[in-house]
Amino acid sequence: MAETTLPERPQPDAKKVDKKAAKKQNNDSGPLELSPAPEYIQHRIDMFEKLKKKYDDDVASKPREDIKITLPDGGVKDGKSWEMSPADIARGISKSLFEKTVIARVDGELWDLERPLEGSCKLELLDFEDPEGKKVFWHSSAHVLGEAAERRFGCDLCIGPPVQDGFYYEMALPEQAAVQTTDYKPLETIAAKAIKDKQLFERLTVTKDELLEMFKSNKYKQHIIKDKIPDGTSTTVYRCGPLIDLCRGPHVPHTGRIKTFKVMKVKQWLSL
Repeated sequence: MAETTLPERPQPDAKKVDKKAAKKQNNDSGPLELSPAPEYIQHRIDMFEKLKKKYDDDVASKPREDIKITLPDGGVKDGKSWEMSPADIARGISKSLFEKTVIARVDGELWDLERPLEGSCKLELLDFEDPEGKKVFWHSSAHVLGEAAERRFGCDLCIGPPVQDGFYYEMALPEQAAVQTTDYKPLETIAAKAIKDKQLFERLTVTKDELLEMFKSNKYKQHIIKDKIPDGTSTTVYRCGPLIDLCRGPHVPHTGRIKTFKVMKVKQWLSL
């Protein structure tokens, strides 16, 4: 009986297999973001908007007084308290100066560009090349990452500080899930939307009791509030889009200042 030799089955090219596997992995990342959004997001927004209206009404009732703002070159600008902001002064000098200015320093204190001045002061305008300006820029970028993470995962955020060449955010995903490399692109896409929307960074002073209610679903924020904020005192939160976070600030005027955003790496650890 004659034997028939079957031709060998051709083996797929290893590089093509790797590319197909990577493409499949990227396509398995699920919906871009949660729908509906986590309930805690709307809870925070409702509280913020109620308290912000009260703050705005209070500012509107304050008397406007003539103030003088002294610049580093000795020049003096005239303005009105609770109306004039560092941004107004920067714009008045030149559009290019305003666009490159990241943050202000008022009598030695870092100050949001759009935050009204409360009295006569010395004013400095800091750009990205200034170490403090760079920290503020990276810190604002971290808030965009926090927003993207909440929108994608419904996670609990902890802290999101700037570092020398960037920023990070500590977070806990539901059911102790882990961030995957396939999440990088979706996070960048959500961040790009936030940047395109030019979401304002809004500052608001909130009491300790109000903070405990605002972040009642986040055990990490609860710990920080109870441990770091004395009873009977207040601190600040900042809002950009749907994200509202416990934060001393300051920040860039809006998310559109960030321009580009990229997730570089992730570190995982077990939260007990």
